[in-house]
Amino acid sequence: MTAHRLAAVIPVKSFSYAKQRLQPVLSASERRLLARAMFKDVMATLTQCPALTGVYVITSDPQAAQLAANMGVKTLRDPVIGGLSGAIASAAQTLKKAGMEGMLVVPADVPGIDPQSVRRIISHHAASRSVTLVPALRDGGTNAMLCSPPDAIPNCFGHNSFRAHCQLAASSGVQLNTLSLPQLQYDIDRPLDLLSFMNQESATRTYRFLVQSGIADRLRHTSRTAFSLAGTFFPYAEQTPALSSIHKG
Repeated sequence: MTAHRLAAVIPVKSFSYAKQRLQPVLSASERRLLARAMFKDVMATLTQCPALTGVYVITSDPQAAQLAANMGVKTLRDPVIGGLSGAIASAAQTLKKAGMEGMLVVPADVPGIDPQSVRRIISHHAASRSVTLVPALRDGGTNAMLCSPPDAIPNCFGHNSFRAHCQLAASSGVQLNTLSLPQLQYDIDRPLDLLSFMNQESATRTYRFLVQSGIADRLRHTSRTAFSLAGTFFPYAEQTPALSSIHKG
């Protein structure tokens, strides 16, 4: 795709409430710091892509807005009403009014994203009235979505959103493209996602944080079975002695 007016949007909720499904293995402060590191990785990658006219963050969190400003990224006000879907829909209308031809939505929790992956998404995308989707490896989610125009289809990010986005594209009569990218397979939501991400060393802020904080060593000593049980059955680590060692190291 040759798009001279293509913008990327990163939706970010409050760091204070980020990554609740990691409660079995991370403390509240660790979850906040992890969310910040992932967010900064995504921003850093997108700002390195010359094919993007602009990079925007849509959030109501002052800390996220300040981090964005520090990296030269503009902030759009999150209307709060309508949750994540409402925020992205609001961004789409703002960018469309600003004359953007397309909108690339990238969640703030895909730290493995790199400039080459972004270039592939853009080159794989059709010129007009189309949607390009990158699926998550687990949970059926969508880890990147490029829409031309920005409001080509409604969005429904979350569990099983990839299939829903495909159906919305078909019913809206826009061209659908799908693309599988290893760097965008994992959005870090659950303990097993963390383990999968840590299995491959990277130069990301997220990987560095996990190693330097001691979290990586702590989690590597916890079996995959324990992670699976924690994510599936136990909402809080302190509820079961079997998981208490995860916090203690």
